[in-house]
Amino acid sequence: MSGPPTIAIVGGGASGTLAASHLRPQPTTVRIVVAEEQFPLGRGLAYRTLRDAHILNVPAGRMSAYPDDPDHFLGWAAARQPGVTAASFLPRHLYGEYLEWCLEQETTGARQRSVLTTIRDRVRSVTPCTDHWSGALVHLARGATVQANHVVLAVGNSVRPEPTGDPIRDPWSPDALESLSARRPVVLLGTGLTAVDMVLTLEQRGFGGTVYAVSRRGLLPQPHRLAGTPPAAPPRTETVPDKDWTARSLVAAIRAEAKLAQALGGDWRTVVDGLRPHTADLWAALPEAERARLARHALRYWDVHRHRMAAEIAARITALQHRGRLVIAAGKVTAIDPRPHGGANVTIRPRIPASAPPVLIHASAVIGCTGPNTRLADDPLFAGLFQQRAARPGPIGLGVDADGDGRLIDTDGHPSPVLWALGPLRRGGLLETTAIPEIRGQAAALAKALTAGAASERCGSGMGLGVPAPVNSSL
Repeated sequence: MSGPPTIAIVGGGASGTLAASHLRPQPTTVRIVVAEEQFPLGRGLAYRTLRDAHILNVPAGRMSAYPDDPDHFLGWAAARQPGVTAASFLPRHLYGEYLEWCLEQETTGARQRSVLTTIRDRVRSVTPCTDHWSGALVHLARGATVQANHVVLAVGNSVRPEPTGDPIRDPWSPDALESLSARRPVVLLGTGLTAVDMVLTLEQRGFGGTVYAVSRRGLLPQPHRLAGTPPAAPPRTETVPDKDWTARSLVAAIRAEAKLAQALGGDWRTVVDGLRPHTADLWAALPEAERARLARHALRYWDVHRHRMAAEIAARITALQHRGRLVIAAGKVTAIDPRPHGGANVTIRPRIPASAPPVLIHASAVIGCTGPNTRLADDPLFAGLFQQRAARPGPIGLGVDADGDGRLIDTDGHPSPVLWALGPLRRGGLLETTAIPEIRGQAAALAKALTAGAASERCGSGMGLGVPAPVNSSL
């Protein structure tokens, strides 16, 4: 079978759905195959939740799927929920519905010529082929194989977490909060946005006990500016001077700029948001040793200021702390010992003071909220690519190494003609690549790059070896 070139997208969460949505309207005809284990598309870990308490941490006015149409999501949401404004923080499940709708619109548009096929299955491995044609074989868990000219790795944050096992519960499991004792506390390992989600879910379910959230520094995400608060003046253009940075000098410069913004009537949010377009360049300019130093000592502080909570969510979290229902602890969990009849005894060594005695908590449940596993070598798909020398880890071990267009860099330092990365996988090189504004820009650029030379490509056999998993040409 001959025909248009095939582009296989591994992952159908936000990253993969945005990639497919931007590929569909391109003038060049291609075949798009999206392989995703969890349906419907567009959800991933972030937008799969059905709870209204789990809301976006970015206002609606910044969440468009299309860089050239910044009000696209706002218009869609306002048509379904009157009263929505650009400053509204909406439920995350609503955004998942929006991403699915975007793909449906692109798929059913009369002007579209490219065919979209969705496969409900997990990608087990990807094998680049160089003997007879430039492409790759995408091997699915149920035994099917897809032959593609290009493969886009868009797994988002869905890389499997570290195996925790009993007694640590998976926060994404449907039964994560089952069989809790109201007389014993719950311990959350982590104090980031996943922990905030779990605290809100426990509150919504009527849990009356105390929640202990533990992390090395005990830092919660900072709040966004209150709705209705007038924005401060934009940051000065000299926020990012052209100079050789070290981790120490960069942190010092950001702190100094934040103090200046406050003195001029603004606040630190102005500086953080103003740095957003420059973050990738600043990160790339740092030597490898300085990136590692920044990651060890300061990156967590940047993350809690960069990835913020909605003001109303922050108010609820603060209220729970004041009532003693939520305790944020800075320290190290040194032991988790299962109890005979469920739960666990958790031993925490406080960070400050260093001489403080260990704290023992008799927990009803321990839930791992440290986020996805960042060690791609633990994932069979990426372990296979590393073993084939088709890819290598990104700077300081974050994600995969890729060039400016998203092409994977192999072990010898050459960009791949076949394999591409999108979204959080590029964090090692870009740092800021986990939010929708960055991912949608990457998806738009990737779609143009993939289709630019596609007219001269042909896939030898298209869908190979049969596909026992359900295949749908529409959603």
